Amino acid sequence: MNTKNPYEHLKIDCLADVEPVEAQSTWTVTEGREETVKILTSLLPDGMWVFGYSVFWANGRSSFRKPTAELGLFRAQRDAKLYAIGFMLIYLNYFLEQTRIDIRRGEAALIQTKLFNL
Repeated sequence: MNTKNPYEHLKIDCLADVEPVEAQSTWTVTEGREETVKILTSLLPDGMWVFGYSVFWANGRSSFRKPTAELGLFRAQRDAKLYAIGFMLIYLNYFLEQTRIDIRRGEAALIQTKLFNL
């Protein structure tokens, strides 16, 4: 299992004590009968982006975290989403095969967006 986020370079560490914020945008990476992965993002008043996530696992459990600077600050929403995808990649082996494929497709879509919006 890979234990490093491949998009670590996009993150700006936040050392302040911060509270989570409400999600302003939700990106559904995959929504299946057995697993659902959503990335939540919010724009802070200072112009930085934060992310959170909502995962419903095939085993019936869930993982949820509101967007928070505790997970890092990002200059663009795309950067926050890519970092969140990188976070999911660390746990890729725990997802069902179709969810793994959808996470990789989401990653590719974000990377391609950058290529065409230079």
